[in-house]
Amino acid sequence: METRATFRLFGQAGLTAAAVTRRLSIQPTRALEAGDPISSRSAKVRDSSAWLLTSSSSIEVGTELSEQLHRLLAILEPVTTPIWDLVHEGYEANWFCYIASHAAEHAAELDRTTLQRLLALPGDLWLDVCGDGTDDA
Repeated sequence: METRATFRLFGQAGLTAAAVTRRLSIQPTRALEAGDPISSRSAKVRDSSAWLLTSSSSIEVGTELSEQLHRLLAILEPVTTPIWDLVHEGYEANWFCYIASHAAEHAAELDRTTLQRLLALPGDLWLDVCGDGTDDA
């Protein structure tokens, strides 16, 4: 199984990633501002800001999704109220989770306690689920 989780806050119309960092006093894994180039290969610019906090520096093999989420929750739960304040001011939140496995592995499991902890913070749970491409057809 391969997993990674990211808590994301997006802002339109003057809502910046820098403002999120100041409010939460948490350094994001990545911060993108409206007006920044989308990539070095494109002339297009971002139309919104993004503040991203990931559970690990890269996709991890053998780590349960619940462990990835617990890492983020440990950082974010102490600032639950300011995160909700940011959402009420117009930021959009979500939990983006990547899960890859093959047929011989078990399913990702989220217990009720983890789900309750997630519900205390804003943002829908987004699951990007895929196979690792090595199963026999």
